[in-house]
Amino acid sequence: MKNQITMKNKKASIKVTIKNKKNKQSPQPTEEKKQKPKVAIISLTSCEGCQFALLDLGEKFLNFAEKIDMVDFRLIEDEEDTGEKLDLVFVEGNPVTKANFKTLEDARKRSKLLVALGNCAAMGGIPEIKNYQEGSNTIKHVYKYIKGVNNPEIREIDNFVKVDFTFPGCPINAEEFLLYIPELLKGKIPAIVDQPVCVECRKKGNKCLLLEGIPCFGPMILGGCDAVCPTARMSCQGCRGLRPKGNVKAMQTALKKMMTDEEFENMTEIYGLRDDIEEKIKNS
Repeated sequence: MKNQITMKNKKASIKVTIKNKKNKQSPQPTEEKKQKPKVAIISLTSCEGCQFALLDLGEKFLNFAEKIDMVDFRLIEDEEDTGEKLDLVFVEGNPVTKANFKTLEDARKRSKLLVALGNCAAMGGIPEIKNYQEGSNTIKHVYKYIKGVNNPEIREIDNFVKVDFTFPGCPINAEEFLLYIPELLKGKIPAIVDQPVCVECRKKGNKCLLLEGIPCFGPMILGGCDAVCPTARMSCQGCRGLRPKGNVKAMQTALKKMMTDEEFENMTEIYGLRDDIEEKIKNS
C-alpha cells in the first residue's frame, strides 16, 4: 500500500509518493522508470533565481519532470541523493565554499552532460563585481570580523570543470529551457541562434534606446531573453553574454557618444561581461 501526499501552490502542483512505514521493502522500479534520464539540478552559492524561474513554468515544468527521474532538486525534492550516475546535471551559482567545489567536482564526475544554469555559473554574475573592485579586500565592507571567512576570487564554473552547454541570462529564460531540453535529454548539444537582443526588440515594436541616446548593449549581446529589459525601457546590460559574431569595438565606439569609458566599464562589470570583452578585443 502507498500513501500519496500532494503539495500545492499557486503555480505548481507536485505529487510525491512515499512508502507506508509497514512496508520495509522498496518496490521494484518499473521498466519505464529505468529508461528515464537521470537529472539533477544543483545549487552552489547563488540566489537560486534560475531554479525559481523553472518553477514559475508551473504545469509546463511538471510535464518536463514526468519525463525524467529527478535525482536531486532541493527546492522540491523529497528524497536524499544517493550519489548515482547522472545523464544530465544543471549547476546554478558560483563555487565559493569548499563544499561548493566538492559538489561541482562530484557533479562532473557523475554526469554525462553538465550544463551551466544562468549568468552566475556561466559568467561569474553579480558576485564577480568584487574581482573588479578591491578583490579580496571587498569582504571588509561586508563582515566586521573576516578571520575564517572563505573569500576566493569569483570565477565561472568552466574554470574548474568541463561545461557542455550554457543556459544564459539572469535569470534564465524558462521558455528557452523548454526549447532546448529535449535535445539535452537525448545527449545532444543544442546551438543557440547567434542573433542580437535587437531582433527581439524589433519583433516587439520597441523604440530603440540607442536611437534615443540611451546606452544599451543589445547589438553585441546574445538574444533569447525576449528583450525583457529594453521592453521595460531599461538598457540591456549583457547578462546573456557576448554574441559569437558581436562587434565589440564598434559597440564601444558608438557608446562613446553616450557614456564615458568609466561608465562603460562599470556597466560591463554588473554581470561579469568585462572579462569577456577584454578577451575578445585582445584576440581580435
